[in-house]
Amino acid sequence: MTDPDTLSLCLAGHISAPVALARLILGGAAPDLIQSRLAGAHGPNAEALRRLLADRDALGRLARVGACVDHEARGRGALAALRDGFDRAAAISPEAGVAAYSLGDPELLRAATEELVAWLAARGLLRGDVLDLGCGIGRVAAALAPRVDSVLGLDIAPRMVAEARRRHGASARFAVTDGTRLALPDESFDLVLAVDSVPYLVQAGVAEAHVADAARVLRPGGALAILNLSYRGLDADQADACRWAALHGLALTCEGEQPFRVWDGRAFLLVKPREAG
Repeated sequence: MTDPDTLSLCLAGHISAPVALARLILGGAAPDLIQSRLAGAHGPNAEALRRLLADRDALGRLARVGACVDHEARGRGALAALRDGFDRAAAISPEAGVAAYSLGDPELLRAATEELVAWLAARGLLRGDVLDLGCGIGRVAAALAPRVDSVLGLDIAPRMVAEARRRHGASARFAVTDGTRLALPDESFDLVLAVDSVPYLVQAGVAEAHVADAARVLRPGGALAILNLSYRGLDADQADACRWAALHGLALTCEGEQPFRVWDGRAFLLVKPREAG
């Protein structure tokens, strides 16, 4: 089956064609059925969907990647399941494993990464030392490295970290984390960045512990940028972001905007106040 809301949103220009197609394929829609639903549809996104649908090998890989990750596992046992799932995904398609909407296309992933970096730059966040939490194959860390002093990428999936080191080990540091806490020194980073990784921390019940650690490892004036907080809906995400900010002495300065064209991720920005005086 297809999700008429997803197609309608895409054809109306509210979400990109890659995002719509990823949603549909991961939701179990057959490419031929999606193609038939496009009959008579016109406009840039309709044509983009038809072009993307032509690469059936990429869509098949995306479906296999989606089957690797268990979105139903809960509690701390979920971390092991997620680790193993992302390792399997990396073996099928590293790009699709870190961003399903890339459909495994390095150029599409690069375009999305450039948008993300531009947003961070516009917010004045590209400075000092950066922690990339849930770094995957290192695509964001590598894009940030020339613009900041240092980047450390952490991920729970050893295969993802190995791929990040293979691709980008000369420009950034990468390490495997157990996914429970940030065992890092106090006030050692100016930016903690989590690109589509916090939803899995929410799933495993360890997101708030990571926010507490982020507040600790940030220097005064530093920021925690969460790009996608969960897959539960905006109201729940905003409630959590407000609660975390209040609990950990952070200022919530961006509360769920969608600033990107390629990707539909929502942005939350929590800033650590500068020291008085």
